[in-house]
Amino acid sequence: MAILDALGAAAYGKSEINRFMKSRDIVLRLAQEKAETMLNVDLLSIFTFNDTIVFALQSENDKPDIEEADAFFLLLRKFIVDSLQNGILFRGAIALGTFYADAATNTVMGEAVTDAASWYAKASWIGVHATPRSTIYLESLLEEEQKKRNYSMVDYSVPMKEGSAVRLKVVNWPKALFTATVPGELRSSPRATVMRWFGHQPVPIGSEEKCFNAIAFFDEIVKKQKLVPKLPKAPRGQSG
Repeated sequence: MAILDALGAAAYGKSEINRFMKSRDIVLRLAQEKAETMLNVDLLSIFTFNDTIVFALQSENDKPDIEEADAFFLLLRKFIVDSLQNGILFRGAIALGTFYADAATNTVMGEAVTDAASWYAKASWIGVHATPRSTIYLESLLEEEQKKRNYSMVDYSVPMKEGSAVRLKVVNWPKALFTATVPGELRSSPRATVMRWFGHQPVPIGSEEKCFNAIAFFDEIVKKQKLVPKLPKAPRGQSG
């Protein structure tokens, strides 16, 4: 499960709240559509509390396996990019563990909720990271299969509010801008796109570091994974 909150939303005025609500509806609809293509949606619950969103995915097994974790990270990868494109800056934490979720009463609680709630607001950036406990569990799953999943999750020293950094598993949202599944105008110049997204958002004083840290994360992932734009192929007989 994951808990995410929107940067600066607590200080929104009436017009900003209306814009936020419309954008939130769009990205939640897109997340639901994505989930239907890759998950058992009967096991996914999405809760909204003001500027906070909770994704709760129940495992089909006693404990989550790497395939479920991978799909969950990919879902959040799309959610982050869709949110950025629609003017919402989210940060959050992923926790693996037991929880109770009841959509009818808008209730979600338990071990995983407590773990995620303890960490989602500690990071000084825009992005989503696993908690330390969940990072260790994910690493154990990856060790068993000896397969990299760096298209969905990567190791990164996440900057924290107090100035320290903790190396955790994080959602690889920059990768989404280098795939053929995003519109051409987004992947033709991914870094310019990211800068435009951040540059067009009101950033409360004291929060600017979160944006710079997110851009630094984008730059490191692009460099480390040698990502290049996947431009549409020109029709036959044409060059470009």
